[in-house]
Amino acid sequence: MSTHHEPGPAHEPLHVHRGWVFYTTVGLLVAGVLVVMLVAFDNHRDNQDARKADQLAQTLQSQLKDAGMTVPDQDTITRVLGSDGGAVCADPGGHLQSLRDLNGVNGAAGPGLRPAPVVQRLVDAERLIVQVYCPDKLGSFDDYVSSLNLGDSTTTTTDDQE
Repeated sequence: MSTHHEPGPAHEPLHVHRGWVFYTTVGLLVAGVLVVMLVAFDNHRDNQDARKADQLAQTLQSQLKDAGMTVPDQDTITRVLGSDGGAVCADPGGHLQSLRDLNGVNGAAGPGLRPAPVVQRLVDAERLIVQVYCPDKLGSFDDYVSSLNLGDSTTTTTDDQE
């Protein structure tokens, strides 16, 4: 009688299982810390933008008031212009261009259609916005405004009159 034992399945040592659990736990903890850090950084950046937007809105309110213009509330300015000037800084003079393209249409149709001038106060208000939010674009805004013919009955560029 030979007692020949066939080898059974080899069992892995117990420390291999513990290593896998340890490394998985550490990996999950590191991932969790990274997520918390990203959320905290994003909130910090949002708070900085909000503080900057509030500060710029207060500056604009002060300048509008000093110029004797209607002063919107701070929340409205912050919503519209944010911390970077929004559409005004993306395209300084763009609102004026839109009015020029529409030729300041007064809402009448047919023979009653008359061009209306761009109000100088609108130009002044937009200039203040550019000055506060994107002062580096003030020169190009002033160049565009100087190309306008801000007459009593029409608003055109000097190129249109040639």
